[in-house]
Amino acid sequence: MALSMRDIKRKIGSIQKTQQITKAMKMVAAAKLRKAQEATLTFRPFKNKLEQMIASLVSSTSHQDNDLLRFRDVKSVDLIVITSDRGLCGAFNHNVLKETERLINTKFSEKKVNLILIGRFSNNYFKFRGVKPKEFYEDVLKDNVEFINASKIMDKVIADFLNGDSDEVYVVFNRFVNVLVQKVTVKKLLPIMIGDKVPSEHNLAEKFTFEPDKETVLKELLPKFVKMELYDAMLESLAGEHAARMTAMDAATTNAGEMIKNLTLEFNKARQATITRELVEITTSIEAMKQ
Repeated sequence: MALSMRDIKRKIGSIQKTQQITKAMKMVAAAKLRKAQEATLTFRPFKNKLEQMIASLVSSTSHQDNDLLRFRDVKSVDLIVITSDRGLCGAFNHNVLKETERLINTKFSEKKVNLILIGRFSNNYFKFRGVKPKEFYEDVLKDNVEFINASKIMDKVIADFLNGDSDEVYVVFNRFVNVLVQKVTVKKLLPIMIGDKVPSEHNLAEKFTFEPDKETVLKELLPKFVKMELYDAMLESLAGEHAARMTAMDAATTNAGEMIKNLTLEFNKARQATITRELVEITTSIEAMKQ
């Protein structure tokens, strides 16, 4: 059924209001993205250098007694899932949740999986499916990601790992690549993997003097390193969230513009048809009066 001119005009007005909202949300996301991107890119060099230092310490010390480095038979897995607290960011959250379900159904199908959810979106997703998480945290991925939040979350995770309640710990999150690309990443946090972190300079630790000794420093650094890994994932996820929301709102604004253009064309056609019909009626009336 064709819409009346009044209905088309009302629809155009509604879409214009929506377009204003999406355009404003795009601008807000762009402003937040710059800040989050700067924090992420600034933190990466520090994290990479600390990884190399710890790898060098591990390779140059006797660390067999450190439980955070010890592998054991895997019966229980803690899976930290990082999503946003809000939606309207395209497939950003869906991709993480899809990868989480894939891990549960394939790699960890024969293991006990405990979900540690960061972000309301993931909690709502699993709650709808009747899955109760081991832990749930919200409002920790604000405009400024604070290290203390990552530290508090990992304190409990580390304690459970040391107590034997979990044998492995992974984090699933979106790594920020650029404004258009966020890559779903699965990273093992515990036990700590140092094989891929060994620096080209194997004697990096030999360039420094450690007090009281390397083993003590390593023991103190390893828990902080794991917390730093989660903090890095949270930074990456926040930057990716803002980028995804900015892209989604830009697409929504463009689509709204196209809809307005099409409806305006339809409105003009309807108006032209009305004018033509009225002219025909007037001409017919004049002809009838002449007779």
